[in-house]
Amino acid sequence: MDAEIIPPFSLPPIYHHWLERVRKYPMFDIWRGGTLCAVRLTYILEPVEGERNIFLHRLRLRIDSPEEYLPLGYDTFGNLLAWNVREGGVYFFWHAEGFPAYRVAPSLEEMCHRLYYRPLSA
Repeated sequence: MDAEIIPPFSLPPIYHHWLERVRKYPMFDIWRGGTLCAVRLTYILEPVEGERNIFLHRLRLRIDSPEEYLPLGYDTFGNLLAWNVREGGVYFFWHAEGFPAYRVAPSLEEMCHRLYYRPLSA
């Protein structure tokens, strides 16, 4: 692994719990402009080699986002779910709107509780 993509911190146990949950339950709800929207994460980032490497995505996004955000995944439309590792909150960035973002949960642990699964036909 290149020195440039080595994380400046180790990922806490709650992140690994997040990965277990989001693989099974990739959906969450968010209010946007008075409308409840169901979001399905289709591209989950992980600490693995390859195109889904969370730290490579973090480097790419550093141009547009503060360093404290760690990208967690994207929906089909390229909207980003990110975790603020300094204050703990989880935020959703609508592709067209950029920063500031919508706060989805006060912590990654709470975000794990908000995940669910619904078949596409439902």
